[in-house]
Amino acid sequence: MTPTLRLLGDVSWRGSSIAGDRPAALLAALALNPSGVSDAGLVDVVWEDDLPANPHKALQVLVSRIRTQCGASVVVRHSGGYRLGLGSEEVDALQLATLVDQAGERLGSDDPEKAAELARQALELGVAADARGDDPLSRLRARARLANCEAQRLRGLALTRTGREAEALDLLLAVNRQGNDSPELLGALLRAEAAVSGVPAALERYEVHRTDLRERLGVDPDESLQRVHRELLAADDPVRTGVQFDPEQLLGREADLARLRSAVRSGRLTSIIGPGGIGKTRIAHVLAREATQSRVHFVELVGITSPEDVVAEVGAALGVRGSVTGRQTHTPAQSADIRGRIA
Repeated sequence: MTPTLRLLGDVSWRGSSIAGDRPAALLAALALNPSGVSDAGLVDVVWEDDLPANPHKALQVLVSRIRTQCGASVVVRHSGGYRLGLGSEEVDALQLATLVDQAGERLGSDDPEKAAELARQALELGVAADARGDDPLSRLRARARLANCEAQRLRGLALTRTGREAEALDLLLAVNRQGNDSPELLGALLRAEAAVSGVPAALERYEVHRTDLRERLGVDPDESLQRVHRELLAADDPVRTGVQFDPEQLLGREADLARLRSAVRSGRLTSIIGPGGIGKTRIAHVLAREATQSRVHFVELVGITSPEDVVAEVGAALGVRGSVTGRQTHTPAQSADIRGRIA
C-alpha cells in the first residue's frame, strides 16, 4: 500500500508538499511515538528554545493547519495530547519499520523468498540523507536509515539463500562497509562473492578478515566462517559426476527453481515430486549444474524397483568399494556394509 503521509523524503500528504518546519516536526514527533505525545512534550520538541507567548494556543493553531491540509483524522486528540490517526501502512516511516520486522520474521521462519520481497518493498520507500540534527524529523530519519540498513542485510541474506548471489552482492557489500562483520553476513558475502567474482576474491576477503581478527583480538574466525572457507578451498577443485548439460534453456520454471534453490540451501533433503513427464529430472539437472557445493553426484534411479537397489546404485556413483553396477542383488549384510561406507 502506498503511504499517504511521507516523512522520510519530502514531507507530503498524498503527493502535496507540507510546507514549514513545525508541521513536519509535529508529525515526525507523533510518528516517533505512535501511542501519543502530551501537549507539553509537543511544545518542547516543536518550538524548543523559541517558545511562543501562549504555547497551548500555538499548538492548537499548528494542529489546525495540519488538519486543514491533511484532514481532521490525521492528528487526533488523545489523553492530554495528540497522536496520529493513521495506520502504520499509511505513514512511510511506520510502514518501513513494519516491513523490516516482517522480513526478519519470514527469514527466521525459513521463507527467504517472501523475506526478500518484503525487504525490497522496505528499500523502495527510501530515506533522505539529511538527518544530522536533534529535531524530531532528523531523529525519525536517522532511525529509518538504521531500518534501511537492516532491510539491505535481510534482502542480501534472503537472496543468497535463494541462489540469487548476483543480486545479493552489492547489498551485502554495502552493509559490510557500514561496519557489519557478523559471521552470518560475512558467510553470505563470501558465498556471493565467490559466485559473482570468483573463489580467489572470496578467499582474499576471508584472509583479510582472519588477519584482522588475529592482530586485533588474537582469535580465529567463527567456526561457521571456517566452514565456508573450507567450502571455498574445495570449490577450487570441484567434482561433478552424472550431471547433464542441456543445450536448451528451461522455460517457465523460474518460480519452481527459486523455491527449490532455497530448499536445497536450507535443508538436508529436497524432494521433487509429481507425475511423469513434467520435467522433474531436467529441473534437478539444472540445480545440479548451478550448485555451489564442491562435490555434486547425480545418480539416475530410473528403472529401479527395489529399495535395496538404491544403495548399490548410489554406492557405485560414489565409487564406494563393494558396490556393483547392473543392479545385482546384494545380501542384507552386503547392503548394510555399503550403506556404512556411503555414510
